[in-house]
Amino acid sequence: MGKVTWKTVRHGAEEGLSATWELAKIVIPTTMVVAIFRASGLLDSITGFVAPYMSWFGLSGEAALVLFSGYLINLYAAAGSIMALTLSVKEITICSVMLLLCHSLLVELPISKKAGGPLTYTFLVRMGCSLAAGWLLGVILP
Repeated sequence: MGKVTWKTVRHGAEEGLSATWELAKIVIPTTMVVAIFRASGLLDSITGFVAPYMSWFGLSGEAALVLFSGYLINLYAAAGSIMALTLSVKEITICSVMLLLCHSLLVELPISKKAGGPLTYTFLVRMGCSLAAGWLLGVILP
C-alpha cells in the first residue's frame, strides 16, 4: 500500500469534485423540472393519464416520470426524478430494476446500430425485458 501524501489527497479531492459536478449538472436540473411540473399542476395531469398503465407494474403514475427520464436521458436523470418525488421503497425497487435492463436509449441505441446490431431487435429485447421484470416485481413484491 502506498504512502498517503498531500498530493494524493488533493488529486482524490479534485477527482471527487469533478465527478460531483458532472452528476449535479444532470440531477439538479431534473429535480427542478419535476418541482416545476408539480407546482404547475402538469405533473398531476401527466400522472393521471399514465396511472392506469403504471398500475400494471405496481407503480403510481408519478413513477412514469422516473422511467421516462431513465429510458430517454440516463440513470442520473432518473435519480433526480426519484429525489423530487415521494415514491415508496417498492416503487423505487421496481423502477431501478426496470431501468437496469433498459436505460439511456437515445444514446445507446445509435451506438448499438453503429456497432452493427439490429436496432429494432435491440430496442425490443431491452424494453421487453424491462417491462417483463417490472410486471413480475409488481406482482410478487408486497
